[in-house]
This record gives sequence, C-alpha cells and structure tokens, in this order.
Amino acid sequence: MPAYVVTWIHLVAVITFIGGWLFFQLAVRPSLLEGKTKTPSKEAMEMAQKIGQRFKTVGWVSLMVLIFTGASQLLDESGSARIETSWGLIMMLKLFVFAIVGGLIFVHDLILDPYGAIGKSQRAETPTLLFAGKVVWVQRSILLLSLVVLGIAVYLTSL
Repeated sequence: MPAYVVTWIHLVAVITFIGGWLFFQLAVRPSLLEGKTKTPSKEAMEMAQKIGQRFKTVGWVSLMVLIFTGASQLLDESGSARIETSWGLIMMLKLFVFAIVGGLIFVHDLILDPYGAIGKSQRAETPTLLFAGKVVWVQRSILLLSLVVLGIAVYLTSL
C-alpha cells in the first residue's frame, strides 16, 4: 500500500480516537450534569451508556488501526539508521506514552467498564460508576496523554 494511503488512514484513526474522547468529555458529560442536579436522569444515563458502548468499539478499532499503520510507517522510516538519532529517541518517547494510553484504555474498558452491560442488580450503581472519581480521571488522562502523543507526532514531522 502506498505510504500516503497509510498516512491518511493513520490520521483518520487519530482524528476518530481523539475526537471521540473530546466529544465525550466536552459535550456528553457536561450535558448530563446540566442544571442544578448532580445526578443525571435515567434517560440521560441510558443515552450516555449507549454512546459509551458504541465508542468503545470505535475506540478499539481506531487503536488497532493506529498500531498497524504506525508500525507500517515506522518500518518505512529508513530502518534502524534513523532510530539511532534524536528522531528515534523522540519516537521512543511517543511510543512509550502511547503504550501508557493503551494501558489506561485497557483499565477503563475492561476493568472499570463504566458503559458495560448493566444487570438488574447494578442498575442503581450506574450513575455513581459513570461519575466516580476513578473513571473520570482515567478518561481525562487518556485524553490528555493522547494529545501529548499527537503533540510529539507533530514535533517529529519538523525533524
């Protein structure tokens, strides 16, 4: 596949991934807490859960696309000769931060699982789980570190 196609696919995956996290943090979450109440309505919680479940799939697909297209681009970057330069050191930093993002997504989606299928016994706990401190901070950390990876990528293009 031509390098420009791989780059385009990589950029679409980045836009989808970061855009989804921004949408959820800047649009969905604040709209659920609108008004004087700190607990969203049942309908709002169901909507947030549906959005979260859908984005979980989209996010994992985007993450896998980023891994494969990123590996393809890295292999095309003139091999190990470039890895041994300052560019390579910064690329390793980017990959390290990306690995942290991947780990946080794993924790968020598979351990905390705030948008998972809700059984009857868990229905009352859902608003608490969606707005629990751990879940919110993991989500914000994923978004912030994803933006750091994007910033490093932009810097790498200038080298």
